[in-house]
Amino acid sequence: MNTLFIDTHFKNILIYLYKDNTLINKSELLDVKSTSVETMPAIVSLLKNNKIEAKDLNKIAACIGPGSFTGTRIGVTIAKTLSYLLNIPIVSLTSLDLVGLNLDEKSYVSVKENNGYFVALYDKKLIGDIKYYSDDDYIDFKKKNIVVENIELDDSKLILFINSLKEDNPHNVNPLYVKSIEALK
Repeated sequence: MNTLFIDTHFKNILIYLYKDNTLINKSELLDVKSTSVETMPAIVSLLKNNKIEAKDLNKIAACIGPGSFTGTRIGVTIAKTLSYLLNIPIVSLTSLDLVGLNLDEKSYVSVKENNGYFVALYDKKLIGDIKYYSDDDYIDFKKKNIVVENIELDDSKLILFINSLKEDNPHNVNPLYVKSIEALK
């Protein structure tokens, strides 16, 4: 079983390739300037370097955000397209799941964005709604609450989490927006 994980929710592009439940290779592009230019070539290269063709994929996992408006849309669109064209299952997870899946106890988790943070309560899964805090409001929130942030992604926990998710129809997988885009303000 070959699973491809795609995450473009912020400035880094993370693409992980699993065979069964083992990470066989990954591509991590840091501080990317153009997600639209770099994501597909990174996926193609990762598959080629591991002698796996797209038709050999069995599942796609996509990080749906919240995060960068454009970056998230690009990753989700690629994941949906691959799932639909290859007729394989797709699952979706949030950027906050990527922090929370590493926790052993209930806690607030946060993900940094350009001008603030996305925050939610997490206990093996998201509890309640994801909220957005500006940088200043987040500092106040952290004074009153313990918040976990910036945990390194554990690839073995990630695949177990991916495998626990309900499969979606690719047409129903959409980016998760928590705040308004700047152009609408």
